[in-house]
Amino acid sequence: MMIKINNVITWRGAVMLSAAFFCLALVATSCKKKRSPVGEEALPPGSILSSSGVDTFELYTYTIDEDSTVSMDPRFNLLGSYNDPVFGEVDASFYTQFTVQGFNPDFPLNYTIDSVVMAFEYGGYYGEISEQTFEVYELMDELTRDSSYLSSSIVATTGGDLVESGSGQILPDVSNGAVVGNDTLEPQLRIRLDNTFGQSLMTLAASSSDIETFLNGFKGLQFKVNNGMQSPGEGTIFYLTTTTPASKMTVYYTDDDTGDPLEFDFLVTGSLVDFNHIENDISGTDVETVINNPAQGQDQYYAQAFRSRAKIDFPSLNDIPKDVIIHEAILEIPIDYYQGSDFYPSSSVTVSSKLDPDNDNLYLLHQSNSPISYNQQRRAYIVDLRLYLQNLLSGEYVNNGVIISPSLYNSTTERIIFNGPESVNKKQPKLNVVYTKL
Repeated sequence: MMIKINNVITWRGAVMLSAAFFCLALVATSCKKKRSPVGEEALPPGSILSSSGVDTFELYTYTIDEDSTVSMDPRFNLLGSYNDPVFGEVDASFYTQFTVQGFNPDFPLNYTIDSVVMAFEYGGYYGEISEQTFEVYELMDELTRDSSYLSSSIVATTGGDLVESGSGQILPDVSNGAVVGNDTLEPQLRIRLDNTFGQSLMTLAASSSDIETFLNGFKGLQFKVNNGMQSPGEGTIFYLTTTTPASKMTVYYTDDDTGDPLEFDFLVTGSLVDFNHIENDISGTDVETVINNPAQGQDQYYAQAFRSRAKIDFPSLNDIPKDVIIHEAILEIPIDYYQGSDFYPSSSVTVSSKLDPDNDNLYLLHQSNSPISYNQQRRAYIVDLRLYLQNLLSGEYVNNGVIISPSLYNSTTERIIFNGPESVNKKQPKLNVVYTKL
C-alpha cells in the first residue's frame, strides 16, 4: 500500500509515517512451538478475586548492537543524512535496477534530448527539512536476486556524478504537489540528470528486446548525498516510494522533423533488485556507552532502525511458582520524548524473543501479525505477555528476555529513547502479572 504524505500520524507539526508491519530480518511471524493450553479459558466470575498480583519484577534494560541487517526489497528507499544529537550521524543511500516502459521502442529517426528527470514520490521523511546535495552514479557490477544484500553492502560504480551540473543542491518540498506539464502530482523529489547519459539510455533501449539485454547494458544506479559535516539536529532522510507509477526516470525529447515534444520512461518495479545502504556513526554517543556497558542502560536505553535494538531481561520471573495460571501479564515500556522534536519515536514496534534453547532464531511475541502501537495516553508501548509467560513457566520457552525494535526496521531511520528502571523521568518500565496458584 502506498503511503501518501497527507496520510500521516503527527507527533508535532512535522511528518511521521503511519507505520505498518514489516517483519524483522531474523524474526518469524509465529513460533514453531505449540502454545500451552493452560490458562487459555476464561475463569468463572469472581475467581479473579483470589488471584495474586505482582508488579515488582526486576527489569534489566540495555541496548544490543547490530553490525548489519538485510536491506533488500525495503518498503522505502532511503536517501539523505542527518546528525542526531543522541544517536550520532546517519547517512542513507540506495542502489536500484531499472527497466523500460516498452522494449524495441519506435523512436523518431532524428530527435534531440531536452532533459532527463529522476522523480521519486515521497513516502515520508525523518529529521528537519534542509537543503542537501544529491549525487547519482552508474553501477559497474550487476545486482542479482540471489544475493543477500545487507545495509553495509557496497556495489562498485563507474564514471562521474550523473546529476546535471548545478542541479544537485535541492531543498525538497514534501508538502506541495509537483507540477509537471499541465498536471499537479503528489509531492516528489525531482533530480535533473545529464542529457548525455539520457541519450545513452535511449540508444540502449532502442536495441533491447528484453529485460536481460537491457540490464546487461545498464546495471542500475546508486543514489546518495554529499552533505559534508552537519551540526547536531541538522539534516533529513527521505522515505521514497520508488515502485509507485509516479517514481520513474523520464527522458524528455523533441522529434527534430515534426517538432513534437515526446517522452520515454525508465521504471523501477517490484521485481527488480534494490537495497538500502546505511552508515551510522555512534562514536562518542550515549548509545555507544550503553552498548559497551549494558549496566548504563538502567537509566536510558535505545533502539534504532538498521543499527540497534532495545533489550529487557526479567531475571526474577524465575521466582514465580510453576503451578500457576497466568491471567494477565502486561509489560509497559515508556519512552523519553518531548513534543516538537524532529526525531520522533516509532509509532509502532515489534517485540520478539529467542524462545527455543536449540536455535538462535527470534520469534515475534504478538498474538497477531500487527506490531505494537504507541499508546499516546500512557506515553508507552503496552505489550501483552500472558501467553509468553505461561509458556515460560511450563518449560515450552526459555527466559531470554524480550527485544524491542522499530517495526519498519529495514525501511526507515526511526529511533526510540526508552526510560530505564532507574530513570529520573516520571514513568519507568514495569511488568504487572496477575495469576492464580493451582
